[in-house]
Amino acid sequence: MTSKLIVNSIRHTGASSDGITLASDGSVTLPGNATCSGTASGFSDYVKLQQASSAGGSGGLIFDNLDVATYKYFDFIISFVPETDNQHPHFRFRTGGASGSDVSGSHYNYGYTLHYPSNGFSERSEQDQGYIRFSNAIGNNTSNKEGIALSMRIHFADSGDNGASANLSNFIAWDYCSKNNSADVYNGRGSGNYDENTSTYPTGFHIYMDSGAINAHTYSLYGLKR
Repeated sequence: MTSKLIVNSIRHTGASSDGITLASDGSVTLPGNATCSGTASGFSDYVKLQQASSAGGSGGLIFDNLDVATYKYFDFIISFVPETDNQHPHFRFRTGGASGSDVSGSHYNYGYTLHYPSNGFSERSEQDQGYIRFSNAIGNNTSNKEGIALSMRIHFADSGDNGASANLSNFIAWDYCSKNNSADVYNGRGSGNYDENTSTYPTGFHIYMDSGAINAHTYSLYGLKR
């Protein structure tokens, strides 16, 4: 004996909107905060966690209490304009969960390339710094389309890393396109890490400028499951 339930949506009795929708082509849409218990298959290991667009103006961008138990790596894509002209964009890891703080020791190492018109090329490399620098200084003149766009993958060390590999696992790699305060276009890529010890286990990160806040910005954050 077989039975069949024909519906196009499912809603909890206490909800004000549908939780699950079913399309005629067989696709199923779940809400963004859907979770599964027990054993399940067929779900993506690549998950969008956050998305935002804002005028900004209140400081840098802080991401705390990330689910590092579920996700080992994170992809972060952002474009933004700084509040203050001719400033450098920086990155730091954070620890402490919901009440996090910057990992600010002088153990950051980074390098990036710089392509600029016409056919120009240079590079920068530093070690034992208090931050990772993404690029040369960027501008804030929106009439000249100044600012920066970044795409990065962020690796988080944890207690499951094997021995000395944890000294390398707090690592990021990125690509960028930016305009400086003279409206010159820069393109490049870089990488960097934090290598103080094998027991710094971040739970977040911080994007900020030398001086001033981050103004208009749009970003998306994705997690890669373990």
